[in-house]
Amino acid sequence: MRDINFFEPYIGKKGSKLDNKIITFTLSTFIILLIIAYIVYNAVIIKQESEIVEILREMSENPMTMEKVEFIKTKETKVSEFRDYVVKIKQLDSIIERKDVVDESFLDIITSKVPKNLFLTSISIKGGDIHLIGISKDKWAIAELQKGLEDLSHIEEIFVSNISFSENYYNFNVNVRLKGVDTYGEESAEKEEK
Repeated sequence: MRDINFFEPYIGKKGSKLDNKIITFTLSTFIILLIIAYIVYNAVIIKQESEIVEILREMSENPMTMEKVEFIKTKETKVSEFRDYVVKIKQLDSIIERKDVVDESFLDIITSKVPKNLFLTSISIKGGDIHLIGISKDKWAIAELQKGLEDLSHIEEIFVSNISFSENYYNFNVNVRLKGVDTYGEESAEKEEK
């Protein structure tokens, strides 16, 4: 049979009390060392960042840097102005394209209406008027040109203003007015721009 010792728990406590003090002291020392290490680490980081800030401050206050900044600012304003000009040019271009009836394809159509015995020597275009000058071997070719141009949908009016005979050829002038084209196209384009 075993004896019951009522003092046994108190006897074992003394040894564990000493162990608790050592564990507490060790943990508190470790925590204090961690706090000190963290403070030192933060102090080093703050010092490095302060040095970087000081270097950047010196660079920003440097007169050469200030000149470069001013130079870049002026370039940026010029670039923004050029962008505004590009936008305005694109708007004008779209206005011109809407009003542009006489293009390369239209001139190809006109030249396709030229008969075999007829040659155009000059084509001038101003606003909605086209002025054709040419020579022909006979008057019928001039009449064929006029009839061919009348069939075009963009033509409002055709007028043969002059036919003269010289050196075995007929010299002629044809004036053509286009539909839907303002005679003063430049002025109306400027009004739309404003």
